[in-house]
Amino acid sequence: MSGVLYRAIGGMVATDHGPLALGEARDLALLYARDAAVAEGPWRRLCAERARAMAGAANEASDWRRAAGWANPDEADRINFRTP
Repeated sequence: MSGVLYRAIGGMVATDHGPLALGEARDLALLYARDAAVAEGPWRRLCAERARAMAGAANEASDWRRAAGWANPDEADRINFRTP
């Protein structure tokens, strides 16, 4: 994944550390957005870019899952990540 921090691949959010559940991806995007709101200088831009990239990947993965027939895209994570 050179050059791209986060991306959607086959309905999953992929990072350089492995896949994330959609809920985790959304939470991380929100965290980066909150950091961008209070950061200064180059950190603000970096956090904002990461927030956009993560949110975009989560949205693309959700769209893919809906197209694949999941009424609730987060349900797939209960199977893939064995979440409660």
